[in-house]
Amino acid sequence: MYKEFFNLSAEPFRITPDPGFLFLTDQHKEALASIIYGISKRKGFVCIIGEVGVGKTTILRSYLDGAEEPELVFVHIFNPAVSFLALLKQIFAELDLPIPGEDIPSMVEALRVRLIERHQRHETLVLLIDEAQNMPVGTLESLRMLSNLETATEKLVQIVLVGQPELEQLLAERQLRQLESRIAVRTRLGPLSRADSVAYIRHRLKCVALDDRPVFTEGAIRLLVRHAQGIPRRINVLCDSALMTAFGRQVRPANSAIVREVLRDLRIGRRRVGLEPPENWRRSLAFAAGGAGLAAALALVLGGAPSHRPAAAPAAVSLPLPPLRSTAKPAHPAPVPAVVDPEPGLISPAPALPAPVAPPPSAPEPSGAASPPVPAETVAPAGGPASASPPPPAIAPAGDGAPRWVVVRGDTLAQLIARVYGKFDRQHLDWVKAHNPEIVDVDRIQVGQVIAFPGLPPSGEEP
Repeated sequence: MYKEFFNLSAEPFRITPDPGFLFLTDQHKEALASIIYGISKRKGFVCIIGEVGVGKTTILRSYLDGAEEPELVFVHIFNPAVSFLALLKQIFAELDLPIPGEDIPSMVEALRVRLIERHQRHETLVLLIDEAQNMPVGTLESLRMLSNLETATEKLVQIVLVGQPELEQLLAERQLRQLESRIAVRTRLGPLSRADSVAYIRHRLKCVALDDRPVFTEGAIRLLVRHAQGIPRRINVLCDSALMTAFGRQVRPANSAIVREVLRDLRIGRRRVGLEPPENWRRSLAFAAGGAGLAAALALVLGGAPSHRPAAAPAAVSLPLPPLRSTAKPAHPAPVPAVVDPEPGLISPAPALPAPVAPPPSAPEPSGAASPPVPAETVAPAGGPASASPPPPAIAPAGDGAPRWVVVRGDTLAQLIARVYGKFDRQHLDWVKAHNPEIVDVDRIQVGQVIAFPGLPPSGEEP
């Protein structure tokens, strides 16, 4: 509809996983290389994990389009939520083999015989299972039966599991430990960085642009990237809606006002319509912590719509933060903490939080927060005594510097500790856990989670 207006040969932001628009970041190249390597070297099991909308299916289809090994026979499973018997029947149907009854052992043996015949012709079966987190536990466990089909030198079946982080949690279950131990190659896809998000938008526009005139202003692109949070599917939804709105208003290039209208229509920041919400308020804070919109974002996360009170009497904002090591109020303002960018090695200062003030006596207490809010410090009116309320909790700077806040983007806790402190050991692990009581299992930190890394203690103390 808007192609002629923007002089495009096709719609650049369709949400279907079209390999023709494939944009390979370093992590996408790694995922594609993992599939190619695992299958070519007959490793047995390959596992690709990634959040919703980061491009897992696009990578899979790109591999299928580029596979040049004629000896590979592919069976692509789109709906894995089936029993093992139903899965076997689907494999037989895809291979045009007669189904030898309803007995699973007999079917597996018949498949083994057929695969040995194909192996003698240098053919290998590749089983591609998309959305594997939906596969029943019993079916996943029975996949070992297929992986056991092998000759003396190599596997007869190569299995690629592609799924969301829930698949990783599923494979960690004790009853699937034998299957999990057989996964020889695995990789993880996370959200795009800000630079990659901008490059992603420009790449898709370049694929279909028929002239050099800009489609979006620079401000519009920055706004789109900020609210898409690095998820390619969200970028597509927002960009497509912005182009449609700009066409309706006959505005070229689409500017920031157009993007803000789209954000209002989709209720971005209140309730995401058609977009997956963040896992918790910490992720929302991590992505909203930039610019003048911080206070509004905190209000949305902790209690609903943004306040429209005059600036002279804003409502107090309180955040659940890790406990203080010391309740003494520092003589000087604490240094501004830093937020570690998703890209390793990039650390940028985070904006200072607005100074909280006392709410009016009639202000209702906030409700609906994920955890009980911590009382904010009361600021005394001009010329009056300060309140005896304790200062707002925060991690006190310890030893060599202020705490840093790290947004998890697919790293393990051990990797993050090594990156922040330069090394990893048990003492540093206990030190970080003590300041992040919400970490229950150090092996299962969530993508998007914000972790506080306190400064090292004074020399001579154990961390």
